Parts: sequence; C-alpha cells; structure tokens
Amino acid sequence: MKDKFEQFYSSLTETEISIILRLKEILKPFDSLEERISYSVLYYFQNSRVCFIWPASIKPGPKSGVQFGFCNGYLLNDPNQKLERENRKQVYCITYHSKEEINELDLITFIKNALEVDQKIFKKKKQRVPNGTSY
Repeated sequence: MKDKFEQFYSSLTETEISIILRLKEILKPFDSLEERISYSVLYYFQNSRVCFIWPASIKPGPKSGVQFGFCNGYLLNDPNQKLERENRKQVYCITYHSKEEINELDLITFIKNALEVDQKIFKKKKQRVPNGTSY
C-alpha cells in the first residue's frame, strides 16, 4: 500500500507537493474521510468517493496546477460559480497553481457540503424497497 503513495509523491513537482500538503492540512479535521490512492491520485472516501486531489504531473489530469475535485460536484451549493465544470456532468473542481491561491474558508464550505451530499446519497441507497426502487 505504501508503494502507491510513494509512487504518487515521487512523480510530483515541488509546487504540486506544497499545494497538496496545504490541501491535506485543510482535510485533516474531517476524520470521516479515508485517504486512498485511486486512479493513481489521492481520493477521499466517506461512504463513497467524496473528493480527490489530482496534480498535473499525473495523467490524464489537469494541464497545469493541482485540481481539488468533488465527485458529486453537480450536487454542491455553488452560488458564486467557483467550481470549474469543464464540460463534465458530475465532477466539478477547483484548480490551484500555488498554495497561496487556496481559499480555506471556501474549500471547507465545499467539503462540508460534499460530506452532507455523500451522507444523503448513502441514506437513499440504504432505503431501497424490495423491488429495487427508492423512496
């Protein structure tokens, strides 16, 4: 397991590492999230995939910077349109090119919202009736 993490970090630039370390600091208080390597990048799971950190050095990621993505981004509250959609239907993200660009309060708000969405989806899946439809 450690090999996947070592492989991930060894392929990054100094700038990407500094951005990722800052993002991980922000994620630390959310102890319901479990960090795993999936698709060669960092994914965070609660009941399902909640968010991910995808640096440009890992293909087919962003062209530059580090993306912090939300797996169900289309369900998040985003009144100021801060999340990038990039012609995607479900996954929305924010791309950072330096750790100074990270707006901690905005990101925490999105993470809390993403965790709530994950809980709601999980509860709906658990409430299936015998014929397979949901309430």
